[in-house]
Amino acid sequence: MFHHKSYNYSFLVFLMMLKLFIPSASFSHRCFNTVKSRKTEIVQRQRYPILKSMATQYTINDDVCPPIDEAELRKIVQKHCECLQRFTKNKPIAQHTSAAFDQILPHIDTTKKIILDSGCGTGRSTLLLGERYPSHTIIGVDRSFVRLNRNCISKKGGADSDSNENNQRPFQAVSSNVLLVRAELSDFWRCCLDAKLEVDQHYILYPNPYPKKNRIKKRFYAHPSFPIILNLGGSKIVVRSNWEGYLKEFAKSVEYADELYVSQEMENLALPYLQDAKVGPKERVDKTVAWTNFEKKYDDVGEKTYELILRKGDS
Repeated sequence: MFHHKSYNYSFLVFLMMLKLFIPSASFSHRCFNTVKSRKTEIVQRQRYPILKSMATQYTINDDVCPPIDEAELRKIVQKHCECLQRFTKNKPIAQHTSAAFDQILPHIDTTKKIILDSGCGTGRSTLLLGERYPSHTIIGVDRSFVRLNRNCISKKGGADSDSNENNQRPFQAVSSNVLLVRAELSDFWRCCLDAKLEVDQHYILYPNPYPKKNRIKKRFYAHPSFPIILNLGGSKIVVRSNWEGYLKEFAKSVEYADELYVSQEMENLALPYLQDAKVGPKERVDKTVAWTNFEKKYDDVGEKTYELILRKGDS
């Protein structure tokens, strides 16, 4: 009798485990409907333009990520501006970034203007910039080998993509005027300054870095390296995102940096970009070309995207 009960209990456990690992008809039906509903949403947004103004599954706004308190952001930014020398002294440049920079330096034609594409991911934006500015040298920088090796040139087997060994090289010359480099961003920027490379334009197109409030100090404008972005200079700094609040806080950070530099009588790295910072970001209207994979994804579902352009004015 005891054996019979044990057998029944084991059989019940077996049935419960089976249910966990084999999806039920209703579960499969729900999965199918989820995929179907997302496809339907995309079609509807393309068919009915009014829906494009509505939120999508990618939307990040003030409801999802409330803006940080202005006093707190001012304190963070001004501290970083005041303590930049301490930051660079206490944080040595990563060895792999320094080595990568040394290797690409001979490939940079210093007679041409340089465009920097920071956080370039798969290099889609870098290649498009190379086509748009054929007389410039375009340098795309990302920290991930995996993302960089997904660029369309490597997928087609062109340029430096002929071996697995090349997939681990710190840089790829993917066209006559485009270089993709694996490096840490803030360290690469410092290498550019140390080598006195003059950056003509700087693009930061990664759309929504670290949206959680407890990770704000990892966002570009609240990171200790923010003054380095201003110091790199260039005729313009272009930042894009589907998160308007992120771009607004980026612009406000330029204003907070200016306040600190004026009050401390320091070299004012923010002043050249102050006028456009006060204007703030604008909605990206021309969507004929999606510069990044993120932008393409947002455009496909009718997601709004925004652009902050900081043009260098008279200082």
